[in-house]
Amino acid sequence: MKQTFPPLLPLLSFLSFLSLLSSPSLCAADDTWSSITPYSQDLSSNPFLTPTDTFEWILGDPSILDLPSGDRYVFANEIFHGIIAYKRDATQEGEFSFTKIGAAVGKPGAVRPYCFVEKDGTLFLFWEQYTLRSLYANSVLMMKTGRVKEGGGLEWNKDDSVVLEPSLPWEKENSSRVGNAFVTYNEEASKYFLYYSASSQMLPDSKVAEPIHLGLATADDIRGPWVRASDEPLVISGLDSIEGELTTGVGSFKLVKEIVQTGDVQVGLINRITKNKETGATGSTISMVVSRDNGKTLEVVEPNLITPTLVEKDWKESYVYGFDTGKDLDDDGDEYVLVMYNGRDGWAHAKETVGATRVEKAVFLKHQLGGKS
Repeated sequence: MKQTFPPLLPLLSFLSFLSLLSSPSLCAADDTWSSITPYSQDLSSNPFLTPTDTFEWILGDPSILDLPSGDRYVFANEIFHGIIAYKRDATQEGEFSFTKIGAAVGKPGAVRPYCFVEKDGTLFLFWEQYTLRSLYANSVLMMKTGRVKEGGGLEWNKDDSVVLEPSLPWEKENSSRVGNAFVTYNEEASKYFLYYSASSQMLPDSKVAEPIHLGLATADDIRGPWVRASDEPLVISGLDSIEGELTTGVGSFKLVKEIVQTGDVQVGLINRITKNKETGATGSTISMVVSRDNGKTLEVVEPNLITPTLVEKDWKESYVYGFDTGKDLDDDGDEYVLVMYNGRDGWAHAKETVGATRVEKAVFLKHQLGGKS
Protein backbone atom coordinates (compact mmCIF):
# COMPACT_ATOMS: atom_id res chain seq x y z
CA MET A 1 0.00 0.00 0.00
CA LYS A 2 1.30 3.43 -0.89
CA GLN A 3 1.62 5.60 2.19
CA THR A 4 1.61 9.38 2.34
CA PHE A 5 2.73 11.55 5.22
CA PRO A 6 1.65 15.18 4.62
CA PRO A 7 1.61 16.14 8.33
CA LEU A 8 5.25 15.06 8.64
CA LEU A 9 6.64 17.43 6.03
CA PRO A 10 7.26 20.46 8.28
CA LEU A 11 8.66 18.21 11.03
CA LEU A 12 11.04 16.40 8.66
CA SER A 13 12.36 19.65 7.25
CA PHE A 14 12.92 21.02 10.75
CA LEU A 15 14.73 17.86 11.91
CA SER A 16 16.93 17.97 8.82
CA PHE A 17 17.82 21.60 9.59
CA LEU A 18 18.75 20.67 13.17
CA SER A 19 21.15 18.00 11.90
CA LEU A 20 23.15 20.68 10.08
CA LEU A 21 23.58 22.56 13.35
CA SER A 22 24.52 19.59 15.52
CA SER A 23 27.86 19.70 17.34
CA PRO A 24 30.51 17.05 16.69
CA SER A 25 30.29 14.14 19.13
CA LEU A 26 32.69 11.27 19.74
CA CYS A 27 31.59 7.66 19.19
CA ALA A 28 34.27 5.48 20.84
CA ALA A 29 34.62 1.69 20.60
CA ASP A 30 36.97 -1.05 21.76
CA ASP A 31 39.21 -2.52 19.01
CA THR A 32 39.32 -6.17 20.11
CA TRP A 33 37.96 -9.00 17.94
CA SER A 34 36.07 -12.25 18.60
CA SER A 35 36.18 -15.24 16.26
CA ILE A 36 32.85 -16.24 14.70
CA THR A 37 34.11 -18.61 11.96
CA PRO A 38 37.53 -20.09 11.13
CA TYR A 39 38.09 -17.18 8.73
CA SER A 40 36.24 -14.20 10.26
CA GLN A 41 36.04 -12.15 13.45
CA ASP A 42 33.44 -9.75 14.85
CA LEU A 43 34.36 -6.46 16.52
CA SER A 44 33.80 -7.13 20.23
CA SER A 45 32.24 -3.70 20.80
CA ASN A 46 29.70 -4.01 17.96
CA PRO A 47 27.76 -1.92 17.14
CA PHE A 48 30.16 1.02 17.13
CA LEU A 49 27.85 3.57 15.47
CA THR A 50 24.25 4.13 16.61
CA PRO A 51 21.54 6.67 15.74
CA THR A 52 21.66 9.68 18.07
CA ASP A 53 19.38 12.27 16.46
CA THR A 54 15.83 12.99 17.63
CA PHE A 55 13.19 10.40 16.66
CA GLU A 56 15.76 8.18 14.93
CA TRP A 57 15.93 4.39 15.37
CA ILE A 58 17.93 3.51 12.26
CA LEU A 59 21.53 4.16 11.22
CA GLY A 60 22.54 2.13 8.20
CA ASP A 61 24.21 1.59 4.85
CA PRO A 62 27.73 2.77 5.73
CA SER A 63 30.14 3.95 3.01
CA ILE A 64 33.87 4.19 3.80
CA LEU A 65 36.06 7.01 2.48
CA ASP A 66 39.81 6.67 3.16
CA LEU A 67 41.98 9.71 2.40
CA PRO A 68 45.72 9.86 1.63
CA SER A 69 46.17 11.80 4.89
CA GLY A 70 45.09 8.71 6.84
CA ASP A 71 41.76 10.25 7.85
CA ARG A 72 38.74 7.98 7.46
CA TYR A 73 35.15 9.10 6.91
CA VAL A 74 32.05 6.96 7.17
CA PHE A 75 28.74 8.08 5.67
CA ALA A 76 25.56 6.44 6.97
CA ASN A 77 21.91 7.34 6.76
CA GLU A 78 19.18 7.92 9.30
CA ILE A 79 15.48 8.20 8.41
CA PHE A 80 14.65 11.88 8.92
CA HIS A 81 18.09 13.53 9.08
CA GLY A 82 19.57 12.32 5.80
CA ILE A 83 23.15 11.11 5.37
CA ILE A 84 25.42 11.65 8.37
CA ALA A 85 29.22 11.97 8.17
CA TYR A 86 31.53 10.50 10.82
CA LYS A 87 35.29 11.08 10.94
CA ARG A 88 38.24 9.22 12.40
CA ASP A 89 41.31 11.44 12.42
CA ALA A 90 44.59 9.81 11.36
CA THR A 91 46.14 10.67 14.73
CA GLN A 92 43.18 9.38 16.72
CA GLU A 93 43.62 6.26 18.85
CA GLY A 94 41.22 3.43 18.15
CA GLU A 95 40.19 2.23 14.69
CA PHE A 96 36.51 2.56 15.56
CA SER A 97 36.50 5.87 17.44
CA PHE A 98 34.60 8.27 15.19
CA THR A 99 33.48 11.86 15.62
CA LYS A 100 30.02 12.68 14.31
CA ILE A 101 30.49 15.67 11.98
CA GLY A 102 26.93 16.31 10.80
CA ALA A 103 24.84 15.90 7.66
CA ALA A 104 26.58 15.35 4.31
CA VAL A 105 23.13 15.35 2.68
CA GLY A 106 20.64 17.06 4.97
CA LYS A 107 17.48 15.87 3.23
CA PRO A 108 14.86 13.57 4.76
CA GLY A 109 14.65 10.44 2.61
CA ALA A 110 18.33 10.60 1.54
CA VAL A 111 19.64 7.08 2.09
CA ARG A 112 22.15 4.42 0.99
CA PRO A 113 25.20 6.58 0.23
CA TYR A 114 28.32 5.64 -1.71
CA CYS A 115 31.36 7.92 -2.06
CA PHE A 116 33.70 7.58 -5.05
CA VAL A 117 37.02 9.44 -5.26
CA GLU A 118 38.30 10.46 -8.70
CA LYS A 119 42.05 10.52 -9.42
CA ASP A 120 42.12 14.32 -9.15
CA GLY A 121 40.69 14.09 -5.63
CA THR A 122 37.12 15.12 -6.50
CA LEU A 123 34.55 13.40 -4.31
CA PHE A 124 31.38 12.04 -5.90
CA LEU A 125 28.70 11.23 -3.34
CA PHE A 126 25.88 9.06 -4.72
CA TRP A 127 22.69 8.40 -2.79
CA GLU A 128 19.13 7.19 -3.11
CA GLN A 129 16.55 9.95 -2.67
CA TYR A 130 12.95 9.23 -1.74
CA THR A 131 10.18 11.71 -2.36
CA LEU A 132 8.56 13.02 0.82
CA ARG A 133 5.01 12.55 -0.39
CA SER A 134 5.67 8.84 -0.91
CA LEU A 135 8.25 8.36 1.82
CA TYR A 136 10.14 5.10 1.22
CA ALA A 137 7.99 4.13 -1.76
CA ASN A 138 9.55 5.75 -4.86
CA SER A 139 13.16 6.84 -5.32
CA VAL A 140 15.81 8.07 -7.76
CA LEU A 141 19.61 7.99 -7.70
CA MET A 142 21.32 11.31 -7.08
CA MET A 143 24.88 12.64 -6.94
CA LYS A 144 26.82 15.68 -5.84
CA THR A 145 30.51 16.60 -5.83
CA GLY A 146 32.85 17.76 -3.12
CA ARG A 147 36.47 18.05 -2.12
CA VAL A 148 38.82 17.69 0.81
CA LYS A 149 39.71 21.15 2.11
CA GLU A 150 43.38 22.09 2.41
CA GLY A 151 43.25 22.15 6.19
CA GLY A 152 41.23 18.95 6.35
CA GLY A 153 37.49 18.41 6.42
CA LEU A 154 35.05 18.01 3.55
CA GLU A 155 33.31 20.66 1.46
CA TRP A 156 30.31 19.84 -0.71
CA ASN A 157 29.13 21.69 -3.80
CA LYS A 158 25.50 22.63 -4.34
CA ASP A 159 25.28 20.67 -7.58
CA ASP A 160 22.83 17.89 -6.69
CA SER A 161 21.72 16.08 -9.83
CA VAL A 162 19.62 13.05 -10.73
CA VAL A 163 21.80 10.22 -12.04
CA LEU A 164 19.22 7.52 -12.75
CA GLU A 165 15.44 7.21 -12.62
CA PRO A 166 13.29 4.07 -12.76
CA SER A 167 12.19 3.38 -16.34
CA LEU A 168 12.21 -0.37 -17.05
CA PRO A 169 9.41 -2.70 -15.86
CA TRP A 170 11.70 -4.58 -13.44
CA GLU A 171 12.64 -1.24 -11.85
CA LYS A 172 8.97 -0.57 -11.03
CA GLU A 173 7.79 -3.74 -9.29
CA ASN A 174 5.68 -2.74 -6.25
CA SER A 175 7.41 0.66 -6.28
CA SER A 176 9.48 2.75 -8.69
CA ARG A 177 12.91 2.55 -7.06
CA VAL A 178 16.55 2.70 -8.05
CA GLY A 179 19.25 3.01 -5.40
CA ASN A 180 22.13 1.37 -3.53
CA ALA A 181 24.74 2.78 -5.90
CA PHE A 182 28.19 1.27 -6.25
CA VAL A 183 30.47 3.05 -8.72
CA THR A 184 33.83 1.85 -10.03
CA TYR A 185 36.04 2.54 -13.02
CA ASN A 186 36.34 -0.65 -15.08
CA GLU A 187 39.78 -0.71 -16.69
CA GLU A 188 38.95 -3.53 -19.12
CA ALA A 189 35.92 -1.70 -20.52
CA SER A 190 37.41 1.82 -20.13
CA LYS A 191 34.09 2.89 -18.64
CA TYR A 192 32.55 3.75 -15.30
CA PHE A 193 30.26 1.01 -13.99
CA LEU A 194 27.26 1.89 -11.81
CA TYR A 195 25.61 -1.04 -10.06
CA TYR A 196 22.23 -0.33 -8.50
CA SER A 197 19.24 -2.04 -6.92
CA ALA A 198 15.69 -1.72 -8.21
CA SER A 199 12.04 -2.23 -7.20
CA SER A 200 10.99 -3.33 -3.72
CA GLN A 201 9.27 -5.98 -1.65
CA MET A 202 7.65 -5.45 1.73
CA LEU A 203 8.99 -7.98 4.23
CA PRO A 204 5.86 -9.01 6.14
CA ASP A 205 7.38 -9.74 9.56
CA SER A 206 9.50 -6.57 9.84
CA LYS A 207 7.48 -4.18 7.63
CA VAL A 208 10.76 -3.20 5.94
CA ALA A 209 10.87 -2.54 2.18
CA GLU A 210 13.91 -4.16 0.54
CA PRO A 211 15.07 -4.27 -3.11
CA ILE A 212 14.49 -7.15 -5.52
CA HIS A 213 16.86 -6.79 -8.49
CA LEU A 214 20.35 -5.56 -9.38
CA GLY A 215 21.10 -3.54 -12.51
CA LEU A 216 24.19 -2.19 -14.26
CA ALA A 217 24.65 1.11 -16.10
CA THR A 218 27.83 2.43 -17.75
CA ALA A 219 29.21 5.84 -18.71
CA ASP A 220 32.30 7.36 -20.31
CA ASP A 221 32.22 10.17 -17.73
CA ILE A 222 31.29 9.72 -14.08
CA ARG A 223 28.90 12.67 -14.40
CA GLY A 224 26.98 10.71 -17.03
CA PRO A 225 24.97 10.20 -19.04
CA TRP A 226 24.52 6.67 -17.70
CA VAL A 227 23.30 4.01 -20.13
CA ARG A 228 21.86 0.70 -18.92
CA ALA A 229 24.01 -2.25 -19.95
CA SER A 230 20.90 -4.38 -20.50
CA ASP A 231 17.13 -4.17 -20.50
CA GLU A 232 17.12 -7.04 -18.00
CA PRO A 233 18.35 -7.33 -14.40
CA LEU A 234 21.84 -8.60 -13.65
CA VAL A 235 22.02 -12.42 -13.78
CA ILE A 236 23.13 -13.92 -10.43
CA SER A 237 23.58 -17.70 -10.19
CA GLY A 238 23.69 -19.73 -6.97
CA LEU A 239 21.27 -17.55 -5.00
CA ASP A 240 19.30 -20.52 -3.66
CA SER A 241 22.16 -22.85 -2.72
CA ILE A 242 21.20 -23.04 0.98
CA GLU A 243 18.75 -25.84 1.75
CA GLY A 244 15.51 -24.62 3.31
CA GLU A 245 16.14 -21.00 2.31
CA LEU A 246 14.75 -18.95 -0.56
CA THR A 247 16.39 -15.77 -1.88
CA THR A 248 13.64 -13.24 -2.61
CA GLY A 249 15.83 -10.29 -3.62
CA VAL A 250 19.27 -8.73 -3.64
CA GLY A 251 19.92 -5.49 -1.77
CA SER A 252 23.24 -4.31 -3.16
CA PHE A 253 26.55 -5.30 -4.75
CA LYS A 254 30.07 -3.96 -4.18
CA LEU A 255 33.50 -5.11 -5.28
CA VAL A 256 35.91 -5.77 -2.42
CA LYS A 257 38.17 -2.71 -2.26
CA GLU A 258 41.15 -4.42 -0.63
CA ILE A 259 41.45 -6.99 -3.43
CA VAL A 260 43.19 -5.95 -6.66
CA GLN A 261 40.45 -6.42 -9.26
CA THR A 262 42.18 -7.27 -12.54
CA GLY A 263 41.15 -9.15 -15.65
CA ASP A 264 37.77 -10.74 -16.15
CA VAL A 265 37.54 -12.39 -12.70
CA GLN A 266 36.37 -10.07 -9.94
CA VAL A 267 35.27 -10.72 -6.37
CA GLY A 268 32.61 -8.82 -4.44
CA LEU A 269 29.78 -8.98 -1.93
CA ILE A 270 26.00 -8.86 -2.15
CA ASN A 271 23.34 -8.97 0.51
CA ARG A 272 20.67 -11.58 -0.12
CA ILE A 273 17.13 -11.00 1.12
CA THR A 274 15.97 -14.42 2.31
CA LYS A 275 12.95 -16.36 3.51
CA ASN A 276 13.00 -19.48 5.67
CA LYS A 277 10.86 -22.04 3.80
CA GLU A 278 9.70 -23.71 7.02
CA THR A 279 8.98 -20.76 9.32
CA GLY A 280 8.44 -17.99 6.76
CA ALA A 281 10.82 -15.69 8.67
CA THR A 282 12.66 -13.18 6.50
CA GLY A 283 16.35 -12.37 6.78
CA SER A 284 19.33 -10.79 5.08
CA THR A 285 22.80 -12.29 4.72
CA ILE A 286 26.03 -10.91 3.22
CA SER A 287 27.35 -13.30 0.56
CA MET A 288 30.54 -13.46 -1.50
CA VAL A 289 30.19 -13.44 -5.28
CA VAL A 290 32.56 -13.68 -8.22
CA SER A 291 32.19 -12.41 -11.77
CA ARG A 292 34.00 -14.27 -14.54
CA ASP A 293 32.94 -11.95 -17.36
CA ASN A 294 34.19 -8.55 -16.17
CA GLY A 295 31.23 -7.69 -13.97
CA LYS A 296 28.36 -8.53 -16.31
CA THR A 297 27.06 -11.56 -14.36
CA LEU A 298 27.63 -12.80 -10.79
CA GLU A 299 27.92 -16.19 -9.08
CA VAL A 300 27.41 -16.77 -5.36
CA VAL A 301 30.42 -18.71 -3.98
CA GLU A 302 30.12 -18.14 -0.20
CA PRO A 303 26.38 -17.72 0.53
CA ASN A 304 26.76 -17.27 4.31
CA LEU A 305 29.86 -15.11 4.65
CA ILE A 306 28.29 -12.85 7.33
CA THR A 307 24.95 -13.86 8.81
CA PRO A 308 22.48 -12.65 11.44
CA THR A 309 22.91 -14.34 14.82
CA LEU A 310 19.21 -15.17 15.46
CA VAL A 311 19.99 -14.39 19.11
CA GLU A 312 17.13 -12.43 20.68
CA LYS A 313 17.85 -8.68 20.87
CA ASP A 314 21.40 -9.11 19.61
CA TRP A 315 22.37 -6.08 17.49
CA LYS A 316 22.18 -8.24 14.33
CA GLU A 317 19.54 -10.74 15.38
CA SER A 318 17.53 -10.71 12.15
CA TYR A 319 19.30 -8.93 9.26
CA VAL A 320 22.77 -7.89 8.10
CA TYR A 321 22.63 -5.74 5.01
CA GLY A 322 23.89 -2.32 3.77
CA PHE A 323 27.69 -2.69 3.69
CA ASP A 324 31.04 -1.45 2.42
CA THR A 325 34.58 -2.81 2.55
CA GLY A 326 37.88 -1.23 3.49
CA LYS A 327 41.24 -1.74 5.11
CA ASP A 328 41.41 -3.05 8.67
CA LEU A 329 43.57 -0.28 10.12
CA ASP A 330 44.78 -2.48 13.00
CA ASP A 331 45.92 -5.24 10.62
CA ASP A 332 49.67 -4.67 10.19
CA GLY A 333 50.06 -7.99 8.36
CA ASP A 334 47.48 -7.15 5.68
CA GLU A 335 45.64 -10.40 6.41
CA TYR A 336 42.05 -9.14 6.64
CA VAL A 337 39.36 -7.28 4.73
CA LEU A 338 37.14 -5.05 6.86
CA VAL A 339 33.40 -5.33 6.19
CA MET A 340 31.31 -2.54 7.74
CA TYR A 341 27.53 -3.02 7.69
CA ASN A 342 24.28 -2.38 9.51
CA GLY A 343 22.39 -4.99 11.49
CA ARG A 344 18.85 -5.14 12.84
CA ASP A 345 18.08 -6.29 16.39
CA GLY A 346 14.77 -7.98 15.60
CA TRP A 347 11.95 -7.87 13.11
CA ALA A 348 9.03 -5.50 13.83
CA HIS A 349 9.74 -2.31 15.86
CA ALA A 350 13.50 -2.98 15.79
CA LYS A 351 16.60 -0.78 15.81
CA GLU A 352 19.40 -0.69 13.22
CA THR A 353 23.03 0.12 13.99
CA VAL A 354 26.46 -0.16 12.34
CA GLY A 355 29.10 -2.76 13.19
CA ALA A 356 32.07 -4.54 11.63
CA THR A 357 33.44 -7.97 10.79
CA ARG A 358 36.88 -8.71 9.38
CA VAL A 359 37.37 -11.58 6.94
CA GLU A 360 40.64 -13.23 5.98
CA LYS A 361 41.83 -11.86 2.65
CA ALA A 362 42.85 -15.38 1.60
CA VAL A 363 39.18 -16.39 1.38
CA PHE A 364 38.56 -13.75 -1.30
CA LEU A 365 41.79 -14.49 -3.16
CA LYS A 366 40.99 -18.21 -3.29
CA HIS A 367 37.79 -17.55 -5.19
CA GLN A 368 39.35 -14.89 -7.38
CA LEU A 369 41.95 -17.45 -8.44
CA GLY A 370 39.25 -20.04 -9.15
CA GLY A 371 39.32 -22.10 -5.95
CA LYS A 372 36.25 -23.84 -4.62
CA SER A 373 35.03 -23.86 -1.03
